[in-house]
Amino acid sequence: MAKAIGDVSTIIQRLAGLRSSLVEHGLDAYIVPRFDAHQGEYCAPHDERLAWLTGFTGSAGLALITQDEAILFVDGRYSVQVREQTPAEIFSYEHLFDGPLECWLQAHARSGWRVGFDAMLLPTSWVKRFEGGAEAAQAQLCPIEENLIDGLWRDQPPKPASEITRMSAQYAGVPFIQKRQQIAETLKAKGCDWLVETQPDGLAWLFNVRATDVPFNPVPHSFAVISKEGQIFWFVSSEKFPHGSDGFGLDDVHILPPEDFLTKLGQLVKPSQRVLIDPDFAPYAANQMVTNAGGVVLLERGPIALAKSIKNRIELEGMANACKADSVAWINTLYWLDTDVENRDRAGDPISEMDVVQRILSERKQIEGFRELSFATIAASDSNGAMCHYSVTEESNAPLKRSSVFLLDSGGQYECGTTDATRTVCFAPVSDEVRKAYTLVLKGHIRLAMLTFPDGTQGHHIDAIARQPLWQHGMDYDHGTGHGVGHVLCVHEGPQRIAKPFSPYDLQPGMIVSNEPGYYEANRFGIRIENLVKIKRCDNGFMGFEDLTLVPIQRSMIDVSLLDALERQWFDDYHARVWAEMSPYFDGERLMWLEKNTLALAPS
Repeated sequence: MAKAIGDVSTIIQRLAGLRSSLVEHGLDAYIVPRFDAHQGEYCAPHDERLAWLTGFTGSAGLALITQDEAILFVDGRYSVQVREQTPAEIFSYEHLFDGPLECWLQAHARSGWRVGFDAMLLPTSWVKRFEGGAEAAQAQLCPIEENLIDGLWRDQPPKPASEITRMSAQYAGVPFIQKRQQIAETLKAKGCDWLVETQPDGLAWLFNVRATDVPFNPVPHSFAVISKEGQIFWFVSSEKFPHGSDGFGLDDVHILPPEDFLTKLGQLVKPSQRVLIDPDFAPYAANQMVTNAGGVVLLERGPIALAKSIKNRIELEGMANACKADSVAWINTLYWLDTDVENRDRAGDPISEMDVVQRILSERKQIEGFRELSFATIAASDSNGAMCHYSVTEESNAPLKRSSVFLLDSGGQYECGTTDATRTVCFAPVSDEVRKAYTLVLKGHIRLAMLTFPDGTQGHHIDAIARQPLWQHGMDYDHGTGHGVGHVLCVHEGPQRIAKPFSPYDLQPGMIVSNEPGYYEANRFGIRIENLVKIKRCDNGFMGFEDLTLVPIQRSMIDVSLLDALERQWFDDYHARVWAEMSPYFDGERLMWLEKNTLALAPS
């Protein structure tokens, strides 16, 4: 991973500029989140304010800047990365969730402090937490209309304005008019007059459109306000319809500029009307506007997110087809690695992490219907693998050696679906320590894959299933076990997830989630095994998982003695299916490689 993006003097200069702005605005501190106005994982270059100020490029985090301190809050995925990207002589570091900002404010804020923030860049749930910490220290959280970073960032890139395209019925499965009716009926059932929807993927799903406003996620930035009668005000730039919006089936949708969003919201909401706003994925500014208009805010996950998470038949078929196509790219890449790493290493011309990133991309480009990657490929050799969300740079680009433990996490966006998979491989015998860790991760993956569970099961109920083999040996991982995946949308989709924190959303048939336990030794290696799985109804009335990813799991790293009979049977059955479904796509040496890597495990 690269060191600080800018040199230390540049970061000092930018912090000094921000501190001068604090004085001008009568503030004692300022919150700089990584979020944009949609609280999404991926930001357009225009919205990378945290990276511009600090050098930290992770997808989750925030900074608190005071006159004397600069504190960066990141989660466990980025604890190594943040220290490699930002100068420790300038910043101190806290955990985003285990030692969050509200705790810091309660312990360190001074009485009378005014802590500023942009109300479009923080969701209500975060603001409420931060307010609690500030009030405990007799300080005050203060929304500021202008963004202080934007006032300093002279060469800030423009807001994204990619062309909006229509999602064909061939892939969408359900027309916009039917989705709108479903959402309106849900609002009526909840006794709500309005829904504020600010999630780009939710609106892309609703209107059956796609765009490229942010990397990897084919969505347009926009906002919407939807009534219980189905009336819709869509706040989206006209630049995104260079040929007009005719032909999109949106004739009765009111299309307005995004800068009118808050003002129009305040005009639409009448006193005592109930307005549903997502507490975690909608800007606090919307909450403020509704309250100022006399409306009553219902803080709840929106009906679009819930409806979108359950794929229709066409979407499920598309996801399965996308995963099968993507598995071809994976198998070709793994074959190449298995064949060439040792020879290239011996010849003194080792394959690099960047070579792998380019190779799997080139394999995907040969597949009909490929659009783009679904996230930046993680190609991590040895110690780089210990950073869960590592992204290779020119400076960090490491070689793959015969002795390497190599983690590859990659996915694609296809016309019919979205993919994500991870494999960890080696090219020579590994130590007993690595073999044990790999096998324990595999055991967790298999146990979750085999699980059946009743209606009403939520992700936090089953997260420990995947962790238990590691826990028995005093080991764990600091990320979720599974995330939802969108249909030609965001590779990380809510509300469904499998993780330790409480998640009040039932897992339901038709949802797609990942199964990805892992283990990481800082400065040494990382291990993760990930498949996408579909939640389906089983014959016994319970639910279970069906694997969509069809890629061999490397066997040479397994300590078979640590697997029980059911785990070995799952492993063999999975690979028998991989062979049956994927072998028609290969011939010659690749077919022989696939056959070899899908054989049944030898007895322990």
